[in-house]
Amino acid sequence: MSAPTAPATLRSFLSLDLLDNRYPALHGLRVLAIVTVVQFHITWIFFGEQGIWLDQDFVDHSLTIFFGMDLFFMLSGFLIGSILLRSLQLDGTQNIKRFYLRRIFRTFPSYYIVLTVLALATTLTMAQRHHLPYEYLYVTNFLPLGRPEVIMFWGWSLGLEEQFYLTVPILFFVLHRLGNDRRRIGLLIALWASGIAVRLFIYLHHQGPWTDLALYGALYFRTHTRFDTIAAGILLAFVQNRYGDAIGLWLQHPRHRAMLALPALGCVWLLLRPAMFGVQNVQLVHVFAWGTVTTVMYFGVLLLLLHGDGWIHRGLSAPVFRRIATLGYGVYLVHIPLCDHLIVPAARALQKRNVSMLLVWPASLVALMLGSFVIAYVMHVLIEKPSMKLRQMFAA
Repeated sequence: MSAPTAPATLRSFLSLDLLDNRYPALHGLRVLAIVTVVQFHITWIFFGEQGIWLDQDFVDHSLTIFFGMDLFFMLSGFLIGSILLRSLQLDGTQNIKRFYLRRIFRTFPSYYIVLTVLALATTLTMAQRHHLPYEYLYVTNFLPLGRPEVIMFWGWSLGLEEQFYLTVPILFFVLHRLGNDRRRIGLLIALWASGIAVRLFIYLHHQGPWTDLALYGALYFRTHTRFDTIAAGILLAFVQNRYGDAIGLWLQHPRHRAMLALPALGCVWLLLRPAMFGVQNVQLVHVFAWGTVTTVMYFGVLLLLLHGDGWIHRGLSAPVFRRIATLGYGVYLVHIPLCDHLIVPAARALQKRNVSMLLVWPASLVALMLGSFVIAYVMHVLIEKPSMKLRQMFAA
């Protein structure tokens, strides 16, 4: 057999190590989630941190679309849950060593490199230096998340997911020990429902009135107040694994599909109009929205996509979305520094020239997405692909 030619070797080096394609429609959904997260951060940084003028109504609507992150959490629960269920069915064990090695080689290298580069390239405050070891330990979501406090404040979601990876094998050990599927589903539903119970307890036992930022800091980032999104993903994985064929047959009837679609649309309406029950109740709506409403919405949407074959399913399953989604992790890691150091100065310069923000904001979104994908691609080739090869060696 002849050795590979230089062009073939170069193509192999530059190619993407694509995500698993067992659920192709989820790639398109993941790309939509990436866009919603990036647009949220652009608006927050422009208006909330840098004082770049934006129309207040636009800001309110942009920041209302927060639920892309909840989709990432639910997809993590679903995909990790599906992996562990298959492992139990095929091997009779979770193979915990392999599970942890796969997660470590997938997530640690890029995160640590980006965090280290930012730590070395930034003049750190005393608080940032003090908190840096905790950022390396993936507990950012339990730190104060102000800019002067931590380097990668957006690492809170990565910390939450890593904490989930630590505990999910214990959950599956308990599920495996239960006698039947009814008990397992009951436990997962109870775990999901306990999320809103925890948030309500904290909300109702707070001394004095809540401010919006205080409520956000107390409930939105912490593992003990946000785990229901991941629990819902695990529940979806269990339901799909056990009853997927029956659900697929049931969803062939249009009326049954509407029974899932209409509640999901109702949840979207509530999420986009948090003041619909009165401005005085917006904070209480947030308590329910940050995990409960979003997971009810996504549970129906994901079941429809997992068993769909219509134009929405085909569109989200387009091969280009798989390629884009493969770079999503890198995009999330680098989009904030890129926004700070390139997009914000460019937006300020355009604003001084009286260029309308109707042009500047969407141009900033497009530029930030493109720039982040370029850097994410370089990271994928130089960091993620070598890590995947090591993963194959150690976690085979």
